[in-house]
Amino acid sequence: MIIHILISVVIYFILMYLSVNLLGFLVRGLFSNPEIDKLRSESHEFIKHEIEKSERADKWINIIALILIITYLYLLLYFWNIGVMIVAIMFIIGRLPDLLWEIKHGRKIDKTASKNAWFYISAILTFGALPVLYYSLYYL
Repeated sequence: MIIHILISVVIYFILMYLSVNLLGFLVRGLFSNPEIDKLRSESHEFIKHEIEKSERADKWINIIALILIITYLYLLLYFWNIGVMIVAIMFIIGRLPDLLWEIKHGRKIDKTASKNAWFYISAILTFGALPVLYYSLYYL
């Protein structure tokens, strides 16, 4: 029983790490940086060309990240079960509001961040994923 709990906790952190990082690749490329937009309007032609190349690369990174997320979820379903895939989706949904807040404000969430309904929903999803994972690994 203790071994099952330890294995679940280790898999929990691995799934959290993979889900959050894959989501970060996708979401960060969807929003433009206001500093780069300002630089584009005020800079030399060479800098403008480099910004365009960077934006093209960002689009490709978004496409690759989306493909990786879909592949990741499919592999979880194929090699484990739907419960483990649901846990990964719970991590992705739980991290999305925080990530959007960080992008909007340009800094990590701290004590001054507003604790609205999304804050509590994301916390419940993140912490609720552990019992769902345990159940999925050993009873499903």
